[in-house]
Amino acid sequence: MNFDHNRSEPFEVEEEEMARFSVGRDEHDNDEGGPCNSCTSVRKRRRTTAGTLSRGVVIRQQEEVEERERERVVREEVEEEAEEEDWGSESEGNFRSSGDRRVPVCESEVLRENKPISGESMYQNFEGSIINRSISVTLLDPDVLDCPICFEHLCVPVFQCGNGHIACAPCCIKIANKCPSCCLPIGYNRCRAMENVLESLKVSCVNNRYGCKEILSYSKKTDHENACIYVPCFCPSHGCDFIGTAAKVYAHFSEKHASSADHISFNVVHPIYIEKDQRYIILQMRTEGILFIVNHASDRVGSAINIICVGQARQKRRFSYKLVVTDGESSFKLESVAESVPNWTEDSPMKKFLVVPKDVVNSSARLKLDVLIEEKE
Repeated sequence: MNFDHNRSEPFEVEEEEMARFSVGRDEHDNDEGGPCNSCTSVRKRRRTTAGTLSRGVVIRQQEEVEERERERVVREEVEEEAEEEDWGSESEGNFRSSGDRRVPVCESEVLRENKPISGESMYQNFEGSIINRSISVTLLDPDVLDCPICFEHLCVPVFQCGNGHIACAPCCIKIANKCPSCCLPIGYNRCRAMENVLESLKVSCVNNRYGCKEILSYSKKTDHENACIYVPCFCPSHGCDFIGTAAKVYAHFSEKHASSADHISFNVVHPIYIEKDQRYIILQMRTEGILFIVNHASDRVGSAINIICVGQARQKRRFSYKLVVTDGESSFKLESVAESVPNWTEDSPMKKFLVVPKDVVNSSARLKLDVLIEEKE
């Protein structure tokens, strides 16, 4: 028999059937001389009791099912609330719930779900994506980034001929806009591909080991290095190979070669004596940490003399000097600004100098120079 747990009719039908069954059984037993009425009444009560017990079991089962259903609903609600709380806490650690597991969440997903999107954040994300696209490369032949005509670093604009040969803008003028490789016109069509490569390349300054932290595009490398204040300087002492910043070179010279220099001060006239065949004299400032060099070169005309400063080519400090040479009857004077030279050698050419006639030089064993050095404001 099928029971409908929401209705009570089956239990009444069962009771009626059991009652009829009991009555029929009792009558039959009485006709055949069966058990007495007392036994029949007992059996009837037993059968009725059995029907009552079956009904109670079904009711309990129904209540247990309903109780389990209520517990399941409550448990699901609690789990949903717990999952929402776990999501809020785990997302801060870049994790989220997936069944019984914790799944890592990428940073971009956390940002999208927990942060409002603004124009600034979108720009930052876009900029970050560009930075992440950068790659490291090894250039086996750096010469491909140099002009094939002057061999200097290529810089924008870069021109190409019809056959794809390239040249920098100054070289196009020097070669009269005629490609030296194929004789086609050059200097009218830009090589955009090479320009894009040059603009995208970022390199460190060659003087990074001496303190320069600049990261610049390849096309601006030459201009920066020519003006870089961290260009290393060479020790001017003969045979010494020390290299460093101007301050380190001065400290090194003071420790190792101080006895080979004349010590002078700013704004004071100092007499300096130089031999006929002597190529140079090193002047060391007593307090300012600067080294100067008096260059001397002789030829058939006489002697050429000037003063240079040991330092970066474009350092901010500039120094003016005066040179005066007299022989008792005549005087020769030069007023100029000392050129800053980081890698001076004995054979370095002189740009501006004082010419002392040969007759003056040969008239004495030593040439006397009156030297005055001042710092320009």
